Amino acid sequence: MSNEIVNIEIKNIYQHPDNPRKNLGDLSELTESIRKNGVMQNLTVIPGHHITDEEWSEMAAKYKKSPTEELREKMNTIHSGKWLDEGYTLIIGHRRCAASKAAGLETVPCMIVENMEKKAQISTMLEENMQRNDLTIWEQANGFQMMLDLGETEETIAEKTGFSKTTVRHRLNIAKLNQKVLQKKEKDEGFQLALSDLYALEQVEDIKTRDKILREASNSRDLVWKARGAAEKARRNKVAAEIIKLLEDAGIQPAPEIYEKQMYSGKWETMESFSLEKAAPKRIIKKKVEGGMYYKYYREVRVVKKKDKPKEPETEWQRQQKQKEKNAKTIKAIAKEMAAQREDFVRSIMSGKIEPLKETEKVMSDLWRAVVYANGYFGKKTMAEFLLNTKKSWYNTPEEDRKKALEELENVSTLHQLMIAACVTTQDLVYMDYNNHYKSETGEAVMAVTRALNEYGFSYSDDEQNKVMEGSHEYYVKEVENAKE
Repeated sequence: MSNEIVNIEIKNIYQHPDNPRKNLGDLSELTESIRKNGVMQNLTVIPGHHITDEEWSEMAAKYKKSPTEELREKMNTIHSGKWLDEGYTLIIGHRRCAASKAAGLETVPCMIVENMEKKAQISTMLEENMQRNDLTIWEQANGFQMMLDLGETEETIAEKTGFSKTTVRHRLNIAKLNQKVLQKKEKDEGFQLALSDLYALEQVEDIKTRDKILREASNSRDLVWKARGAAEKARRNKVAAEIIKLLEDAGIQPAPEIYEKQMYSGKWETMESFSLEKAAPKRIIKKKVEGGMYYKYYREVRVVKKKDKPKEPETEWQRQQKQKEKNAKTIKAIAKEMAAQREDFVRSIMSGKIEPLKETEKVMSDLWRAVVYANGYFGKKTMAEFLLNTKKSWYNTPEEDRKKALEELENVSTLHQLMIAACVTTQDLVYMDYNNHYKSETGEAVMAVTRALNEYGFSYSDDEQNKVMEGSHEYYVKEVENAKE
């Protein structure tokens, strides 16, 4: 390396193709400063430059049209990788060079570094750029990945860039995402992508699932909620797999496909149910499940068996009644899962896992509307019971815990109290009347609380749940059909 500073014509200086900074950002302020004061700090360059595909095509076309000896020799001297020993390639000072050109300068002061290997070139550019706070998420993540690809470790990257090992690990996880999708979301101003949002994806182990969430998320809040939902689903699936292994070891086989259609027909009974919200049991009591079959349903694994057939033949009216009961039970089960998802989301907001909103007037309006439309009871005890987050009833909970929950309620904000009230009053609402017609008052209450939570990024896990809420599910009997009867 030479310490001598020389002036080089800008037209002979080329951008480095592996520069981690792809977008030089707004150069107007720097351009004006250079126009007034000149270049205050020299650039660093290496001799020669990498020929672009466009340059190579131009050179080849020129040679084909006029195959001069000089051009032939020039093309023959180009190294593998289309490297030409002419001009200079920037290592440090890409923004200064571009701003100098915009300011009308013809030359810039440079330090020329000889015999710098590619790894050293990239490392130098990365170490200079990684500390800049105006790098995009995509640029920074890919910069760390380039350093890793060049043989660095998380520890040495942290040492050279000044970032913590945790930050380096976060960025390397971001680099694993589909980069085209990441860039698209980053450029979408309406999405408002932040690093903390992408960190939420790390809850999801499967990379393909992370990419799917990133691709399908409508905004940053939606991304965080979908990531958390996917992580919870994966955790439940893991517990389910452990329970199913225990059942299979006990000789229990999976239920046939027909069970899903008949589960509420009265033809089956549940022998045992295992919740997926807690750890799998260490063992299965064989006597309790003997003769049954297992089925995974939402947040539980059931062991079921078929009931004995009735002795009397079933009439058409009885068949229709059983079908109506089955449909009503299915809607009730879906509604129970919807209420559980709303409750989980509200707990995430209250614990700070979901970023708070700046404007909450609309949210509070919808929450209050939900409480009014639900026409249900809520008071200090029912709201404190929500804070307990236990399956036990209020009166089966130790007095010390009840007292603590009531004291905690006093410090809960009005907004969060409204969220609790909306959850409590809508959790047991019935969506069907006795004729299996959709109850619009229930739908209005649930839609109101759902709209409020939508502002934070909430959405139900599948479209069937939206159909239950909106009244378009196939199990509802239409009013028009009823009139014709």
